[in-house]
Amino acid sequence: MDPLTGVLAQAPPQPGVNFVPNAFVKITADNVVTIISKNPEIGQGIKTSLPMLIAEELEVPWDTVRIEQADLDQSKYGQQNAGGSTATPNNYDPLRRVGAAVREMFIAAGAKSWHVPASECYAQRTAVHHRPSGRSMTYGQLAATAATLTPPDMATVPLKPGDRFEVIGKAKAGVDNRAIVTGQPTFGIDFTLPGMLFAVYEKCPVYGGTVVSANLDEIKKQPGVRHAFVVKGTTDTRGLMPGVAIVADSWWQAQTARRRLQVTWNEGPTAQQSTELFAKRAQEISTQKPGFPLRVDGNVDQALSGAAKVVEASYSYPFISHSPLEPQNCTAHYVNGKMEIWAPTQTPQNGRQLVSTALDIPQENITVHIQRAGGGFGRRLTNDYMGEAAAIAKEIGVPVKVLWTREDDMRHDHYRPGGFHFLKAGVDASGKLIAWRNHFVSFGDNEKGVQGYSNSANINGVEFPARFVPNFDFQSTLMPLGVPTGALRAPRSNAFSWAFQSFIDELALAAGKDPLQFRLDLLSVNAMPHPAEGADGFEASR
Repeated sequence: MDPLTGVLAQAPPQPGVNFVPNAFVKITADNVVTIISKNPEIGQGIKTSLPMLIAEELEVPWDTVRIEQADLDQSKYGQQNAGGSTATPNNYDPLRRVGAAVREMFIAAGAKSWHVPASECYAQRTAVHHRPSGRSMTYGQLAATAATLTPPDMATVPLKPGDRFEVIGKAKAGVDNRAIVTGQPTFGIDFTLPGMLFAVYEKCPVYGGTVVSANLDEIKKQPGVRHAFVVKGTTDTRGLMPGVAIVADSWWQAQTARRRLQVTWNEGPTAQQSTELFAKRAQEISTQKPGFPLRVDGNVDQALSGAAKVVEASYSYPFISHSPLEPQNCTAHYVNGKMEIWAPTQTPQNGRQLVSTALDIPQENITVHIQRAGGGFGRRLTNDYMGEAAAIAKEIGVPVKVLWTREDDMRHDHYRPGGFHFLKAGVDASGKLIAWRNHFVSFGDNEKGVQGYSNSANINGVEFPARFVPNFDFQSTLMPLGVPTGALRAPRSNAFSWAFQSFIDELALAAGKDPLQFRLDLLSVNAMPHPAEGADGFEASR
């Protein structure tokens, strides 16, 4: 059920002071309009664009609106995350309907105040106007009356036609731009609380490693250090990993003490994995029968045997760190069984779940304040840093900020996974692509087949040029991986599109054709039908 419908009915206990018609809009008696931006802002501009949708239908001038960032509360705001470029398409109609519903409530309030039909009234510039008499009242003046009215049906509330838009589709500066360029505290890294301490967190250089011992007594003697202790953590390599926390009066004092830290680690089995060994193993696997098919059409062996030219190539790409400009950070405060968190996260709900599970705190006792993030690119889809700050806060009982170094961010990322493609294809005498084979060696549990890929290490069987080559053999084998992985902007395609398009260039050269014309010819064939989902929609007309 759409949570906005029930939320719209919210009103203050006593009308006249503040009118809160729904979770997204606050209008005070002095006619100040505040719109709540529900999703995490990570640089994509959503803190500006989503409130614009509400402001358009609400009929308020954009330059008079105040914007506030919502805390995590999906019972009020619906889904709150940043990922997949879905915020605008998912919220375009629902948030317009929020603004329209509030507008209609004010129109109804004006009509009631003047004892006239609502059809004689209209809203414009934060006020309701009566056409026949020319009378008008501001939203603030109508707030008390509006708060007593039944909200309209969100599904049928009238929306403005596009030719009347004054906010949507118009260039608007980001609501935080001035604060950012003038150096005002804006991001999670800037956030402070009275009495707050600062922490660094040392983890095993090998994922999954645990603490055997550490020279904590020496660390506790360093200037400014208040606490030094081992955090047991969990076995979740994308969650709260074991480590050593150092808490001090300032971040620099904590980081300076960290340089004296000596930890003996049990590195675990992942210590046996390496980039060099992955590459060697992938080469061995390429000569063996693949683990499972992704898509098979026609008879590739037969087509290759009759091809005028056959081209073979292998492509590989490395694990890549997301490297957002702002390193991972989080502030937390634990008191009386309740955890309060301030975090720049793309998935605040997942972060709350992580903290709840790792620290045995009921989710209803965890408050998450969403902070502006200095970039995410997929890294902040996971929330290990939230777990670290919460674990330390629970131990020491005072506000604490965990701040990673750039080195921490590179060494403990949840990387875009590497991969290996072993390709073989053939063209006929006319230069037409007639056969394509790819043995994709990736990471995960090979016994689980297509369900076994590590996070973001998978690939869709209908990726181009699938469906356009009559003889197509796309299969895969997975290697075990102890390193956590995750989505990077333009997930997966940022890696394999380079491999496929480069190999197509090689095929065009072998066919003696211009690379663009070779692709147009390929796209012009009668493609096989689209699957129910997952196809890229390529065709010559595009």
